[in-house]
Amino acid sequence: MLAFVPGGGLRATTRRDATMREARSGRNVRSGKWRMEAVAAVGKGKLRLSDMLDTIPPHLRKACLALPPDASIVSSVERRTKIVATIGPSTADPTELLRLAAEGANMVRLNMSHGDYDWHRRVIRSVKKINAESPFVLGTILDVGSLDMVRLGEFATDPQLETGDSFMLTVRHEAEYPEGVSEVSYDGFRDVAEVGDLIQIQGTSGQPVEMIVRELSESDVMCEVTVPGRISSRAPLMIRGKSYSMDRAATLEETDCLIPGGTEGSPSAESLSSCHPLSDITFAIEERVDYVSLSFVESSEPIIACRQMLREHNSNILIIAKIESQPALENLEDICGAADAVMIARGDLGTAIPFEQVPTVQEKIVKLCRSLGKPCLISTHFLESMTMYPTPTRAEVADITEAVYQSADALILTSETASGRYPFKALATMHAVMKRIEEHVALGKARKRLGEMSPSFSVGTSLASHQASTSLTNRPSFVAEKIAATAAILANQRDAKAILVFTQKGLMANLVSRNRPRAPVVAFTAAPAIRNKLSVLYGVRPLQMSFYDDSEQTIREALDSLKSRAVVSPGDLVIVVADVLGGSRGASDEETDAVFAEFSRGSGFIPRGRVRAALRRLGLKASDAVEVALGMRDLDSEESVRIEQAASSVARGTVEERIDFENFKHFVSEATEVVHTVQMRTID
Repeated sequence: MLAFVPGGGLRATTRRDATMREARSGRNVRSGKWRMEAVAAVGKGKLRLSDMLDTIPPHLRKACLALPPDASIVSSVERRTKIVATIGPSTADPTELLRLAAEGANMVRLNMSHGDYDWHRRVIRSVKKINAESPFVLGTILDVGSLDMVRLGEFATDPQLETGDSFMLTVRHEAEYPEGVSEVSYDGFRDVAEVGDLIQIQGTSGQPVEMIVRELSESDVMCEVTVPGRISSRAPLMIRGKSYSMDRAATLEETDCLIPGGTEGSPSAESLSSCHPLSDITFAIEERVDYVSLSFVESSEPIIACRQMLREHNSNILIIAKIESQPALENLEDICGAADAVMIARGDLGTAIPFEQVPTVQEKIVKLCRSLGKPCLISTHFLESMTMYPTPTRAEVADITEAVYQSADALILTSETASGRYPFKALATMHAVMKRIEEHVALGKARKRLGEMSPSFSVGTSLASHQASTSLTNRPSFVAEKIAATAAILANQRDAKAILVFTQKGLMANLVSRNRPRAPVVAFTAAPAIRNKLSVLYGVRPLQMSFYDDSEQTIREALDSLKSRAVVSPGDLVIVVADVLGGSRGASDEETDAVFAEFSRGSGFIPRGRVRAALRRLGLKASDAVEVALGMRDLDSEESVRIEQAASSVARGTVEERIDFENFKHFVSEATEVVHTVQMRTID
């Protein structure tokens, strides 16, 4: 049901100690200057730091004081395309992570090919602290490799390979090896390799080291180096044009790994070289990251296997499929349909297909992801020269520009922020280029090229065959798609200052984002886990707040929050997309029978986790207490206290894993009709 409700930087040098104490205590600071060099553009002007602090909730201001003197603070709504920063030695310190967040990074990426579990754990927990104590939000991506990936063994020192050198890869498992020899993590590697094959190993510089197979023995593969470079322990390797086809039924117990500080079944630093990626996924589950990315995905099978493992551990982690091989391009629609998001890994993809095809393939994948409502991330070589030099090449600027024109959700900085000399200059450069091109598009000079979806965009048929994913990208009702498109077009036509979306699982925020409105999308959610995941979506600024049974009270508090953050001002027009609970309860017996039959599939039961979807199919919403009792929320320790208290009267032990028809009928009778609304409001 659709209802329209109209109306409804920083520069400083000195500051007195007394005022500094006010800031540290969280009280308002309105005058004086700060010892901080920063620039934060808000709207058309720039604010002093004292003014900026007034736009930050008092309990989150103290974290800003930990920023270094030369840091900048970037407005969270002035750029639509998101930036993912890969973390490495250049940016792993907590203060450096905070600076990344302040200067415009939206997500951080950790590559499990480098560093041990303790190192990754420290970074993840520093990010969580930033999310809890600062005004900034960082989502986390853990690159766990592929369920079909092979890695090198351990080296005492990283070897430098030169053209013409001999290098042996072996499946012998020995205590140590002579120079020029490395074990590989897959015992079937010798059976896959053939004389003449091209082997590519990830080099420490980010460029692949290449070698040709010259000779085979029972357990060894002798190679000749053709492209020189330095390689490191546990570096991934691939045989160009081949899949290892490893047994995906392998279980974690078969990996013989331990996670330090954890329990059996998790990898240790000592056994990393032989650990299966499943152990990396277990680590991701234990640390409650937001996304895991699987490398060299060539079909939907590893995605399905990974999702099954996540479900078995009651994890709400989302899955990113990395496209970096020819077989992946051949199965692109199935992969995109099964994954929660897609990453175009241009480095490896450029070695798997002719390099001149990469730009057109990139554009094709971005368009497909957008049509399916799946976030699309593009990685590798955006500002590669800035790993060594403080300024980019003009070609790199043009590369970023093209990705912004294509309307990708996020661009990824890899070695630029992980090991480069100028990580923050690289971040500032990408932010500046993105912002300038987006302004160019907003002025209409490139709007024809970027395009806008209309409510008639044919998403229904394309999504109908892609429902394998069970996350924020699941296909909602056709009505929700229409509402999202209508809200985006209305915002463009009326030049709205912002679009406000209230979402429990992120569905509506994703649908509005895919329409690429010119106005920023401010997504309010009660769950910190959902807030963090929404950080990857184009144009979405996620904020956490408690929802009230009275939708009008929720909207009023959201508008007050945006005014206090200087996102909107009196007189601004905003579009509000909200679900309002109607007066009617329940559904007819015929409708209830039909939906139960659809979701039970003849078993006589509905899985507990699917009850929410069944109620939504009926246009109903259960009470917060029932949702918590059924586990129909995200498993997050930071979940709203108000929701937990609302559930205190419901005994969790009485709820079964499966819901029979009589219990489902009871939930239906207690649920309330949901009315979808698009509202236009002028800020008071």
